[in-house]
Amino acid sequence: MFEFLNAPEIACFEGEEDAAAAAAQQQQQSSAPEKKFSQDDVNKFLAEDRRKHQEKLKTLEQSYEKRLEDKALDAEGRQQLEVELEDLRSQFRTKEQQAEHEKKQQAAEFTAKLTEATKSAEKYQGLYTSFVIDASIKEAAKQNEAFNEEQIAGLLRPSTKLQEVLGEDGKPTGEYAPMTKFQDVDAEGNPIETLRTPAEAVKRMKELPHQWGNLFRANVVSGVGQGAATGGVTPGQGAQVDVSKLSPEQYRKIRAENPALLGLRPRK
Repeated sequence: MFEFLNAPEIACFEGEEDAAAAAAQQQQQSSAPEKKFSQDDVNKFLAEDRRKHQEKLKTLEQSYEKRLEDKALDAEGRQQLEVELEDLRSQFRTKEQQAEHEKKQQAAEFTAKLTEATKSAEKYQGLYTSFVIDASIKEAAKQNEAFNEEQIAGLLRPSTKLQEVLGEDGKPTGEYAPMTKFQDVDAEGNPIETLRTPAEAVKRMKELPHQWGNLFRANVVSGVGQGAATGGVTPGQGAQVDVSKLSPEQYRKIRAENPALLGLRPRK
């Protein structure tokens, strides 16, 4: 009879080697000292993170600025980009910088509004001044029987300004009135400059027929074409003949007999 001997067997389970290796690694890690970060390390991590964030914002800012350089960009699109760019820039300002920026913005807005209000006030002041000056000159021209009120206004307007009225004591009253720098002549006929109201200036123009006589009805004597014979006319004081309506014979006769009617000085 034969006897069979069985081979020895070793009992093992699948995965036991891996489990043993993991357990050994865990034991090694648990026995190793735990690594700790100092406050300096944390600060470095935060600074590096902030630096990277700032770089991204700076790159994005440059992108916005480049887009704003596009001349084809319409007003609405440009305004939207400017708003977005401002929001972006506010992200990398400190609280103190943001407060200072807002302060400057408020000052700029106030200055812009003040400038606009000043321009508007100056515009309406100019319109009011022009109205007062023109009205005063034209009224004076009408009172002195000028042929063309607008013509008189055109002559005196450039030299007429609103000036503060002085009281009897020589002090400013706070009221303003138009005054004209008038190119006048003295008693000897020498040119002088006088300061007059528009009414006084227009009246003085009427009194100088050799310069302004043809602008006023009272200073022009009818000539040919208006049914009056020049030789039979007795003009009033300071009157002047309308030369354009005289014949050559009439002109020579008046020049010889009464040159003052032509604005000429008598021959000596």
